[in-house]
Amino acid sequence: MLKKQDGFTPNKESKNIVLFQNPDSELFQTLNDKLNQKLSSLDASKMHTVHTLENLPMEKVYLLGGKTFEDSEKRDKTLKQVCDIEEETLILLDTFPAESISLAIEKTLYHLYRFNRFKQKDKKDEAVVYYTVSQEHEDAVNEGFVFGEAINNTRELVNTPYNFLNAEKLAEYAKNLERFENIKVRILEKGDCEQLNMGAYLGVNAGSKDAPKFIHVEYENAPDSKEKTALVGKGIMYDTGGYSLKSVKGMPTMKCDMGGAATVLGAIEAIARMGYKANVSVMIAATDNRIGDHAHVPDDILRAASGHTIEIISTDAEGRLTLADALWYAQEKGASRIVDIATLTGGVVAALGTYHTGAFTNNEDFYSLLSQTAKDSNEKIWRLPVDKAHHDTLKSPYADIKNSGGRMAAASVAAAFLETFVQKDIPWIHLDIAGTAYEEKKGASGVMVKTLAKMFA
Repeated sequence: MLKKQDGFTPNKESKNIVLFQNPDSELFQTLNDKLNQKLSSLDASKMHTVHTLENLPMEKVYLLGGKTFEDSEKRDKTLKQVCDIEEETLILLDTFPAESISLAIEKTLYHLYRFNRFKQKDKKDEAVVYYTVSQEHEDAVNEGFVFGEAINNTRELVNTPYNFLNAEKLAEYAKNLERFENIKVRILEKGDCEQLNMGAYLGVNAGSKDAPKFIHVEYENAPDSKEKTALVGKGIMYDTGGYSLKSVKGMPTMKCDMGGAATVLGAIEAIARMGYKANVSVMIAATDNRIGDHAHVPDDILRAASGHTIEIISTDAEGRLTLADALWYAQEKGASRIVDIATLTGGVVAALGTYHTGAFTNNEDFYSLLSQTAKDSNEKIWRLPVDKAHHDTLKSPYADIKNSGGRMAAASVAAAFLETFVQKDIPWIHLDIAGTAYEEKKGASGVMVKTLAKMFA
């Protein structure tokens, strides 16, 4: 937990404090003088623990040097060290460089996050870090809280197991976003989706005992703009693989297969809380993928809302089926450009590991915007190809397209499948976060929430 403390006086008893080695800060100079210039003499390349030896009422000062913030990895490591301090700690944000205050808040919240809903209480899981800041930096602090909390809310959704978060519960979560200004939410029930002929989406849901919920979130805060961006998130709440059953080792962690859905919900939360002047919608075709009496099987042919027929090669290539109908719906609702995001393929993990999100596009200018935003947000993406060869891999003798092309170039072939359902004049980006959204030991990362939101800043 991160809580504000009103003011800080060096002469009064306080908690252990964290400050930045900043000669331009009057507060830093005051503390440095009381510690006989000790703070200014220390190496700026790492974090230092300075015992005050009764020169100050607090016991210790944790000093961050300029070089600890010179790149994103060092900054992240340093702020994690701050969050790992066992004693109560007070961060003096006014000593930080102004451009780093928002990030300091965001990353402190990130490192304080624990997924402990289902554990007995542990003191380490209830750690409190305090901060103090002057009025002039309040906007930066607010921005840090917005992004830190939106990212952590995304992580909480992805970490929550299916028996506590099915499609219905996700729809309830989305509906609650109406508490933010300029957001309206509509939930399409199974009957609504049948009337829209969403046969690909409903085919995936056919084996489930739980009803599907198609989530449509609308944020409108730019009445004079014709630009309307859709963020489409894969919402497979749990993926068994269907009758193309996953292995014993492959099935655990599949609660994370709705990582794309959680990401776009986190992004639109941040967009609304920041009050960005934009028109943004979120589409999620939420369902689980199960074995059941009516579940689709390999060799079935499904008809998507777009009219395309799809030969099922693998029921474990289900996310792209739900996205096909969600992409169609986004265009029906007037999207002028689209980003879809999904934990889609093991192929992207083989290609890029857990370090980069895979990116595919049909539009250079749109990709340039997202790529630069990702760089500014310290999120790593890597562009991969999608071209005619990948589309040819999906040709079917029995239907318009098949849903899997095998193991070769799997991430690009999956992107080609999705591109089939995007009109050629609509700028489109596909983000495959299969390798970056979740780690078994660390849990969800909240990757790409900030990038998707900051595109509208």
